[in-house]
Amino acid sequence: MKKDLSIYIHIPFCNSKCNYCSFVSHVANEPEKLQYIEDMKKEIILRAKEYNKFYAINTIYIGGGTPSSLPLGAIKDVLQTIYRYFTVKNSAEITIELNPNSITVEKIREYIISGVNRFSIGLQCADSKVLTNMGRTHSLADFDQTISLIRQHGISNINADIMLGYPSQTLKAVQDTINHIISLNIPHVSSYMLSVEDGTPLQLMVDKGVKYLPKESQVLKMYQTVLDSLVKAGYSRYEISNFAKPGFMCKHNLVYWNRGDYLGFGVAAHSYVAGVRFSNVEDTTQYNNCLTYKQKPPVAVAKELTKEEKKEEFIMLELRTATGLNSKEYEKEFGENFLATHSKQLAEFVKLGLLVLDKEGNVKCTSKGFMVLNKIILDLCS
Repeated sequence: MKKDLSIYIHIPFCNSKCNYCSFVSHVANEPEKLQYIEDMKKEIILRAKEYNKFYAINTIYIGGGTPSSLPLGAIKDVLQTIYRYFTVKNSAEITIELNPNSITVEKIREYIISGVNRFSIGLQCADSKVLTNMGRTHSLADFDQTISLIRQHGISNINADIMLGYPSQTLKAVQDTINHIISLNIPHVSSYMLSVEDGTPLQLMVDKGVKYLPKESQVLKMYQTVLDSLVKAGYSRYEISNFAKPGFMCKHNLVYWNRGDYLGFGVAAHSYVAGVRFSNVEDTTQYNNCLTYKQKPPVAVAKELTKEEKKEEFIMLELRTATGLNSKEYEKEFGENFLATHSKQLAEFVKLGLLVLDKEGNVKCTSKGFMVLNKIILDLCS
């Protein structure tokens, strides 16, 4: 019986670059985009020879960049290549990310005909001034129209991405954003706290004092507002940044948090298969050279994780989830009693109200604990 494998497809193109974005993405012309798709198809075929015998695909996630910035037919071409060379389960969850102002009826139809059954839309904020400050080029009306288009074509599995802590963003703007998402009955919300990354226009503006980041206490209030509003509306927080109504948890994201096997295609795409982590080259020209002339996978770095690194990942990823860290699974995998080894730290965190231990031996973060999760992980991994 074949094992489960997830696929991530990275599309490194955008119609414009946001001020905060540090992802490997850029503005490109149509010939470059089409050449990239041809290169990616070669990578898919190469990897299928290596993995299709042992694995069946249970989730596919098309991210970026902005996948919807590709010309008509490109996404269909990629997915059909995967179907041709890999075994894809009939029940596979297939997600595509969209920007609200780069979508058309024709593209929506193409994606759905090609097998896409889940859409993730980058709203970020409902406030037009904040969107402009971010460098986003869509409006709230664009977002609403995109949601309407998707639903007109019979798809209900939709996610909205929002960002917290951007300069000039207020608590009211966050509350208005969440209220709007709830009013549209969007069943999944991903809520991310802003991280100012090196080399971005935002970092330059913050360093020069042109923009000021809100205080950490204010950002935590924003997060608490999101949590309280969504829970009241019937969503559950199943991971620190992700909220879903019953039946709408993202299967692809769960693969990452449960340390399942996944294979990344495209520049800068990361993979984790059978305990080995590897990532592709970040330059499209290098990517093309590897696949066209060398005819080999465009891997830049590969590393087999040590036992200690696997332990750290287990702790870091599982504590992010609502189900928490499964101490029985930890002992089964590493031959070590997690509760005994970390008894002193765990007792302190439980006393502070940051962690709880359930009857099944799962270690879970409380709401208070999620607010200082990085510190908890650091202490448990040291």
